[in-house]
Amino acid sequence: MKTRFLFSLLLAISSSASSALTLPAPDKPGDSLIGGFPVARYVAAKEEDTLIDIAVNNKLGQDEIVLANPTVDRWLPKKGTEVRIPTNFLLPDAPREGIVINLPEMRIYYYPDASKVVTYVIGIGRVDWKTPLGKTKILDKTANPSWTPPPSIIAEHLADGDPLEPYYPPGPDNPLGQYAFRLGIPGYLIHSTNRVNGVGMRVSHGCIRMYPDDIEQFFSMIKPGAQVNIVNQPIKVGWYHDTLYLETYPELEENPVSFEQRLHNALVLIERANGGKMPIIKGSLLKSALEKPAGVPLAIYQRPANSTAVSAPPN
Repeated sequence: MKTRFLFSLLLAISSSASSALTLPAPDKPGDSLIGGFPVARYVAAKEEDTLIDIAVNNKLGQDEIVLANPTVDRWLPKKGTEVRIPTNFLLPDAPREGIVINLPEMRIYYYPDASKVVTYVIGIGRVDWKTPLGKTKILDKTANPSWTPPPSIIAEHLADGDPLEPYYPPGPDNPLGQYAFRLGIPGYLIHSTNRVNGVGMRVSHGCIRMYPDDIEQFFSMIKPGAQVNIVNQPIKVGWYHDTLYLETYPELEENPVSFEQRLHNALVLIERANGGKMPIIKGSLLKSALEKPAGVPLAIYQRPANSTAVSAPPN
């Protein structure tokens, strides 16, 4: 079992530069970490690289790679600099079915069956054009879509001195790219883009953007009617075997919270994950993770070997 799991993990990591990460589902009931035992993966920056180039080449988001590499210069990492590539993720606290989108993380999780999880980085709506939360579904999907910008977006671009065409036919100049899914929330899509540098950032008018190669793969997987759950979870907590992990992201700007509230939210999640009992964790570690989110799983507690504690079951 362990050999097969490791083989699947290595295969997923080796192909992540050309496709999304397809990872085995947690192999233990109650666990939430995918990607196996967290081992940091790094790539060496080339002389001409920026962090953004490395993000695009490894299908990561701009904000995601910056969070994971806080000491690396975004625009001039220098040749040979080791850049961390996130490959492990805690699953969002949501039913593990259909499509789950965690906005602060800017990542999609798709559950094709009980054995695996497919995950993609995404771009989401700006603060003034925020992506809505809630449960919806895929109404339909279109290859080579056309786009008629709504009046509100036309007016905004005109005011900024960047006028839009009234109609964009299918093709390379279409902002929707080659593939689009229409959500049950009127006016919102999951779509490709002809501006890949915006993936993994808050740059859209509320729609969800994906890398062209990713959505091409995703398009063949998803059927109309698929359930979509859009959540806001800047703090995730979950187990991998007997180790409890914490994964943190910045709060959405339109929903600011104090550090005290953020700490309270984290402690509630930690206690719940540990079966209703607060484990002994290092305060400075928790404080740092909440103040300086890195978007990677951080081990915060090791369950005693002879403990009979039961972690919270997955939703």
